[in-house]
Amino acid sequence: MSTNLVVGSGPAAVGVALRLLAEPGQEVVLVDLGGTLEDGHRAAAQRMAATGADGWDAGDLDLVRAQPVAHDGGRLPQKRSFGSDYPFRDLGQLAGVVATGGANRSLVSSAVGGFSTVWGAQVMPFSRSTFERWPVGWADMEDNYRAVLREVPLAAEHDDLAELFPLLGPAQPLPPLSERTRRVLGSAARHRGALRRAGVTVGRARLALRPAACTSCGLCMTGCPYGLVYSAAQSVERMRARGALTHRTGLLVRRVSQEDGRAHVLARELATGRDVRLSADRVFVACGGVGTTRVVLASMARPPREVRMAESVQFALPFLSRRAVGDPRRAELPGFTLNQFNVLVDFGDEGYDTSQVHCYPYNPAVLAALPAPLRHRLAAPATAHLLRRLTVGLGYLPSWASPHVRLSVGARTGDGLPGVTVSTGGPDGSAAYAAVLRRLVRAAPRLDLWPVAAAGSVSGAAKSYHFGGSFPHAAGTSATTTDRLGRLPEWDRVHLVDGSVLPSVPSTTFTLTVMANAHRIADEVLRRPEVRAGGRSGDLAALP
Repeated sequence: MSTNLVVGSGPAAVGVALRLLAEPGQEVVLVDLGGTLEDGHRAAAQRMAATGADGWDAGDLDLVRAQPVAHDGGRLPQKRSFGSDYPFRDLGQLAGVVATGGANRSLVSSAVGGFSTVWGAQVMPFSRSTFERWPVGWADMEDNYRAVLREVPLAAEHDDLAELFPLLGPAQPLPPLSERTRRVLGSAARHRGALRRAGVTVGRARLALRPAACTSCGLCMTGCPYGLVYSAAQSVERMRARGALTHRTGLLVRRVSQEDGRAHVLARELATGRDVRLSADRVFVACGGVGTTRVVLASMARPPREVRMAESVQFALPFLSRRAVGDPRRAELPGFTLNQFNVLVDFGDEGYDTSQVHCYPYNPAVLAALPAPLRHRLAAPATAHLLRRLTVGLGYLPSWASPHVRLSVGARTGDGLPGVTVSTGGPDGSAAYAAVLRRLVRAAPRLDLWPVAAAGSVSGAAKSYHFGGSFPHAAGTSATTTDRLGRLPEWDRVHLVDGSVLPSVPSTTFTLTVMANAHRIADEVLRRPEVRAGGRSGDLAALP
C-alpha cells in the first residue's frame, strides 16, 4: 500500500485523486482548511432542492440568491455562493497577504472545492499549439482531459470552436438559450466566412453543467439548488462517501519536506493551534497558484525574494445590439444565466495568440451594476430599452500579452508562511486589448453585437483567477522550475500539481487544463517504475 497526501481539495486535488484512486494499492488523504457553507444557507438550499421553483419559500430564495458584493475596489464584484462569502473567507490562509495598486487579495480559498464553488463553470482545453511550446505535449494531455471529463459533466455542442478546441467528451446540448444568444449564433452562421476571414469565431459555451435536469430557474450565478453546476467539492464528497479517500479538514499547511525516503507535511491545527506532522510516500501540493507558492517558499532552502506569475488578465466589456429582444426581466422562465456563447479572436491560424470573450445573458447582477440613475423608477423606460439590447462580456488576454502578477516575499507570519505583497508588472495589456477591440468592432455589423469600449475595463492583478507559473514545467533545470512531474530540484517525492506549474496561461478556459495536468502528473508517477522507487532519471522524456 502506497500512501499519498494531497494538500487542497479544489480542482487540481480532484484531478490527482481521480487517477490515484483508479490504481489498486493507493491510499489518498486530502488535507485542507475545510471551509463549508453555513448551516442556515445549506438548509435553505436543501429545502429548495426538494421542490420545484413554484414551491420555493420567499425567505429561502432571498437568502441564497444574494448578488455579488463590491470588494477590493474592483470593477467586478465578488460573487456569493448561496448567499455566503465562505469560498473567500480567511481561515488563516490569507494572513500576511497584502495587495497594492488594485490587485486582488482573495487569492487562496479556504473552501472545500476551492474557487470551483463560485466559478463560471467554463471547460475548454488549451489548443494543441499551446502544448507545442510546453515540455508537455498534446499527446501527453489528451487522455487525461478525457479522464477528467468522465468525472466532470460537459454541456457543449460541436461547432467551429471544436476545430481548435476538441470537445473530448460526449456532447450534450446546453439548456434553452436566450433570445439574444440565438440571434447572435444565427448571424454568426450566416456570416461565417466573413467572420472567419476577420479572425473571429463564434460558438456555444462549454460548461461543467448537467443540462438535461436544468429547470431554467436563473440561479446559476448565485448557486444552483439542484447541484447541476459542477464543483470539485462534489467529487470530494463522492470519493469520501464511498470510502475511497480520507479527508482531514481544519489544517493549515505550513511546509512540505522529505527525508529518509518519505515526504512530510507540517500543518497548524485550526481548532487547537498545535502543529501536526503528517508523513506519506508522496505529497501532491494542490492548494492553488498562490497557496502552493507560499507553501513552497516556506519550504525551500533558499527561496527567491520575488516571484513572478503569469496571468491571463480579464476584461469586462458590455455590448449593445441595434435590434432589441424582449425585456429579459419579463421572460416566463429566467433561463440559465451562465456564459451562453463565446467569441474567439484569433490573431494567427492555430489558436495560440487568441482572446476569448464569454458572453452572458441577463441576470439580476447586471441591473445592480448599472449606474444609479438607471436604477431609479423614473428611468424605467430607458432601463428597459437598454436591457433589451445589452450583452455582458468577460474576456481574457493570453498571459504573454498581459501584465504579470508579482509576489514580493516578506517576513514569515505567525504560522510560518511568508508574507507576500501582490502587485502587477510588465506590459499593461493595453495594446493587446486595443487589438481585440478593433476585431470586435469589425465583426459587430455581422453579429449585431457592438462593443461599448468606453464602458470596458481591464481588471487589476490576479482578479481573473487564471494565473500560475510560479514554478513552471521546464525542459531545463533551475531552482524555480519543475520537471514534468511537478518536482523542484531538491525534491523527488513532493509534486506541485496546480496552476503554479503551468508554463503559460492562454486566454481560453483554465480549470479543465489544471485538472487534466494534475491527473497526468499522478498518472506518470504511477506508470514510471523509477519514480515510484524515488528516482529522477528520465524525468523529461515523454512516456510512450
